[in-house]
Amino acid sequence: MTASTLKLEAEAARRHTPAFAWPTLVFAIALLAGMVVVTWLGAERILPLWLAGVLNGILMFAIYTPLHDASHNAILPRRKGLMWVNSAVGMASAAPIFMFHHHHKKSHIQHHNLASTEDDPDQYSFVGFWSAFLVKIPITLLHYFNPVTLWRDCHRFRMPPGEIAITMTLYVVYVAVIAFVLAQGYWLEFIVLWLVPWFLGNLIMLTTFGWLPHQVDRAQGRYHDTRIALFPGGDILFLWQNLHLVHHMLPMVPFYNYRKLFTEIRPMIEAHGGRIEGLVPGSKPIG
Repeated sequence: MTASTLKLEAEAARRHTPAFAWPTLVFAIALLAGMVVVTWLGAERILPLWLAGVLNGILMFAIYTPLHDASHNAILPRRKGLMWVNSAVGMASAAPIFMFHHHHKKSHIQHHNLASTEDDPDQYSFVGFWSAFLVKIPITLLHYFNPVTLWRDCHRFRMPPGEIAITMTLYVVYVAVIAFVLAQGYWLEFIVLWLVPWFLGNLIMLTTFGWLPHQVDRAQGRYHDTRIALFPGGDILFLWQNLHLVHHMLPMVPFYNYRKLFTEIRPMIEAHGGRIEGLVPGSKPIG
C-alpha cells in the first residue's frame, strides 16, 4: 500500500460521497412510514396478521441501513451545522429495532478500528455459521433488553455523560411503550407485529451484515479484515453490504454508492490481495 494508492482511493470516495445523501433519508422515512402503515393494517386485520408480521420483519431488516449510515455521518457528511440530521435519522431508525443511535455509533466505530481482533465488539465472525445463527446472534439479541448490559457498554465505549443519559432515557421510554401496549391487551399483535419480526429481521441482518462479510480467518489490515461477496441479486438482497470491504475502507460513502465505488477501486483491492468471493466464503465470485 502506497501513499498514491490511498490518495486514489480517497479521491474515488469523494466522488461517490454527496454533500447530502438524500436517498438514505428518503429510504429511512419510507421504511418508518411503512412500519406504521403495516402495523395498523395488521392490527385492524385489513391485512392478515401473519402477512403484516412478515412485512414488518423485512422493514426491520432494512431499517438498520439508515442507522448504520447515520453512525458514520454519511447522510450529511460535510455540513457541521447540519450534523444533527445524522443523529435524528439514526435515533429514528434505531427505535423500531430496540437500538440506540449514540451507543451504536460508539460500538460500530470501535468495530471498524478493531475488526477481526479479539476486542472487536462484533465477534460474530469467530464462529461457524450455525453457531452464529442459532446461538451467538440470538444471545446477542436477548442482551438488547438487558439494561445492565447497555449501561456497561456505554461506559466500556467511553460515551460522554450526555449520550449515556440519552441512551438510558430512551431505554426507559422503549420499555414504557411496550408495557403500555401490553397493558392495553394487544399481546398477540405485539408478538406477531413486533417481537417475532424484530427477532427474525435482526437475526438475518446480523447474519448478513455482521457474520457473512467478516469471514476472513481473522485476517487484519485495510484490504483483509472483511470481504466482497459477488453473487446474483446480492446488492439488492443485502442492501449492498455484500460489498462490505469498500465500506470498511471508505466508510463515508453512502450504502447505495458502494457498487460504483467498488467498480472504480476493484483493481486496487485485487492488487492488494483483498478477498473477492461468492456468497459462500472461499467460493468463486459471480459478477
